[in-house]
Amino acid sequence: MRHRLFFDVTELAGFDKGTGIQRVTRALLQALRRCPPADWKIVPVRGDGVAGRFVTATSLAEHQLAEELITTGEISIKPAAGDIFLSVDLAYNITPALRSELVRFRSHGVGIYFVVYDLIPLMYPEWFYGTNAWFEGNDYLALFNYWFECVSEEGDGLICISDSVRNDLRTWLSRHKPKRVELPKLEYFHLGSDISESIPSMGLPPDAEDVLAKLKASTTFLMVGTLEPRKGHTLALDAIEGLWAQGSDTKLVFVGRAGWKVDELIERIKTHPKLGKQLFWLDGISDEYLRRVYASSSALLALSLAEGFGLPLVEAAHYRVPLIVRDIPVFREICGTSATYFAGTSVSDLRALFTTWLRDRETGTCVYPDNMEVLSWADSARQLMAAVGRMRGNELFWSGEACVDASL
Repeated sequence: MRHRLFFDVTELAGFDKGTGIQRVTRALLQALRRCPPADWKIVPVRGDGVAGRFVTATSLAEHQLAEELITTGEISIKPAAGDIFLSVDLAYNITPALRSELVRFRSHGVGIYFVVYDLIPLMYPEWFYGTNAWFEGNDYLALFNYWFECVSEEGDGLICISDSVRNDLRTWLSRHKPKRVELPKLEYFHLGSDISESIPSMGLPPDAEDVLAKLKASTTFLMVGTLEPRKGHTLALDAIEGLWAQGSDTKLVFVGRAGWKVDELIERIKTHPKLGKQLFWLDGISDEYLRRVYASSSALLALSLAEGFGLPLVEAAHYRVPLIVRDIPVFREICGTSATYFAGTSVSDLRALFTTWLRDRETGTCVYPDNMEVLSWADSARQLMAAVGRMRGNELFWSGEACVDASL
């Protein structure tokens, strides 16, 4: 009997924000459709909040994979025992009606599984505003809290993107028990690294070649991710300004959209005398451009105080870009001995690390990510489905046959 894996793309179908999470969703969807477990059909679905039901989202998936719109009619899902509902995207807009649909699915024997990226909004709410333009004026923390209530109470299993997140989740659930008899099962997997396997967005701005040439001309430190206080952009800028004051020709590049509580930082960037010369902010660029920025940079900086995984770490490692990362457990899990760790707290600490790293780079002794585990998205998809299989108590096998598209 051929079972179905309902792959939730609700957020992606509504609006592809181009974030790391949505790059993960696109990449895993493509990997599973191209190489599904044996005897499984991959069915992209989206939540229709108005109708309060999940429907097939084949048009979206075909458009992404074939780069042409296939006007397949969207139809309601008829759940059957043994099917799986898997939500990989972070579906903030899940409604009480869609939550009721998941309850109905479970009553028909469908396994309900959610990917959990991190618990940062729960653990550190002070780092977030209530509202953000990305969420159409809605209270982000309220949306996240309801989403987490839903997944922790309705999910058969939660698959975290790192063992560190799984540990956080286990601790959180032990202290804040959801309203259910048995806690959901917990597993984890790691993410892929190759942007070209993630159905990448394309397009370069008119000044792209000029910017890339400037990045290649001297040592360039790169930070990738939404600009937020916890991610250390201000610390990095403060430290590198000290190098600039000493005559250094190093460059600093921020890639990412503006997030919460960074108005002062954004104003500082926009009015900085080095902007466009040694300081660059590439806001909302395409995946095509991002790949070239990675390849043009000298080191990736990851100074976040908390993360769920650190997708830029493995993306940079794919291009053999050295990593300078804050010494937090999840980065140790992902990088092992293949990164330079920042254990300090002050601007002077980071400036000293920069100085040491620049000297080591000159002498050829800086650390490269050569021994780091860097997965393909196909590998990541297999890890994900293996985790689902362990929670179900029956392993999902891949056939020895050549992989084919397993969509509707």
